[in-house]
Amino acid sequence: MSDAAKSFQEAHERSEGAREGERWVPVAAAVLAVLSAVSGFLSNVRSTAALVAKNDAIVATAHASDTYAQYEAERQKFYAYQSLIDAGLAKNSVKVRAIAAREAKKGPPLLVKARDFDERADALNDRSEKLLASHERIEVAATLFEVAIVLISISALVGSRLLPLSAAIATGIGLVVLIVGLAT
Repeated sequence: MSDAAKSFQEAHERSEGAREGERWVPVAAAVLAVLSAVSGFLSNVRSTAALVAKNDAIVATAHASDTYAQYEAERQKFYAYQSLIDAGLAKNSVKVRAIAAREAKKGPPLLVKARDFDERADALNDRSEKLLASHERIEVAATLFEVAIVLISISALVGSRLLPLSAAIATGIGLVVLIVGLAT
């Protein structure tokens, strides 16, 4: 066989191989696009949940602050009435003692309620931080899937074997990061 015929045969074989390679590229790119889209969706869900939790934490903190202020106001009333009694300035000491006792009873439940709001705010802040960390990990996974799509697409153009391997590695890392992101 002549050199020209041999070269022609090799070119034909490469062309056939390239056509086979072209068949799996769109499928791989489509699968990666779906993974990227699902990851992006899950990332947005986590981000939204983190924002809602942070908002709820802010509301709980505001309720705690309001309840502490109410507690302080009730305590100030109690101390004012108690001071009148202690100084002997109450004109009707029985009535003032009853009012002071009533004011004294208001404080402890308000303090418990304020502390409950504080605990709820702390728990919601923690939840928000965890969801935000999960969002960030899932977003990294989505980015890795997008990088893999680009690598697969370029490999179809240049016929490189290294690029599909790189895409596979990026996809594998993306899957691990996605799973870790979903687990946290």
